[in-house]
Amino acid sequence: RGNTFLFTDLAWSECIHICNVSGDQELHEALPLYPEERRFCVFALRFSQDGREILGGANDQYLYVYNREENRRTLRIYSHEDDVNTVAFADNTSQILFSGGDDGICKVWDRRTLCEFSPKPVGILAGHEDGITYVDPKGDGRHLITNSKDQTIKLWDMRMFSPSSCVEGAYKAVKSHNWDYRWQRVPTSLNKQKRKLPGDTSLMTYRGHSVLQTLIRCHFSPETTTGQSYIYTGCAQGRVVVYDVLTGKIKATLKGHKGCVRDVSWHPYRNEIMSSSWDGTIVKWTFNKTEIDSDSEDGSTIYSHGDGGLRRSQRLADQRRKQESEIC
Repeated sequence: RGNTFLFTDLAWSECIHICNVSGDQELHEALPLYPEERRFCVFALRFSQDGREILGGANDQYLYVYNREENRRTLRIYSHEDDVNTVAFADNTSQILFSGGDDGICKVWDRRTLCEFSPKPVGILAGHEDGITYVDPKGDGRHLITNSKDQTIKLWDMRMFSPSSCVEGAYKAVKSHNWDYRWQRVPTSLNKQKRKLPGDTSLMTYRGHSVLQTLIRCHFSPETTTGQSYIYTGCAQGRVVVYDVLTGKIKATLKGHKGCVRDVSWHPYRNEIMSSSWDGTIVKWTFNKTEIDSDSEDGSTIYSHGDGGLRRSQRLADQRRKQESEIC
């Protein structure tokens, strides 16, 4: 955040690290979380809006909050039945927290009513059939999206929590899948699953991208330039996939990477998307937003990365020219 960034120790450590990226003096601090497990690693980190706190989720099934002003861990709560893969602050107040884990559940926490010795979420969002890899809040204090190893993204309204029957159904569904997404193919049962779990309260489910190998991220598009009308995500097939929030259909697919795309970031004011990939590259995609807005909704529009930026596939360009000539 600002001129600092966070990272975790891949060698499994009880500390998170904070470094600066600019300034006259080099900063590198190790911030201890004091877990109880010997084999410990933080899988997810987020700054609060004011930068004073750091929220983390770890393999020991706990959430952690580190206060930078007090220079100490201020909260540790048991949160999930498996690894905690993703965490987020719901809005600028830093009072509402989201967490998602390999148990397939997204939980909503209110710090004002939270007891470290007997933590209870204010609500649970269940509907995924495998572990959750990422949570992204819309920023309005109501809506959020979750990416999952069941190969879907779901849109939620935190005013509509899931009933206990759906929570139990989600736990059961996750435990029924005996596979490892890091090196195995997606089970047929997940690929063919189109029906919602009974009691699933998600507003929309988005399908068309691949979640394999790593904790792939998804995000809402920027408010300023798009009105948050899109959801975009990385993909294990080396693509960036852009969905229409309302219809759930794919609006654009950005191709060019030769490896899994783990994370993507849409510039808040410019028509640019950055993508990072396992092929060792970071790509900047520059485009005209009207191209995405005006494209057909059948998911056929594909963009390719080249030296000149984004371009339409040749097949689609030929089709468009043919249609225009027929009209003339």
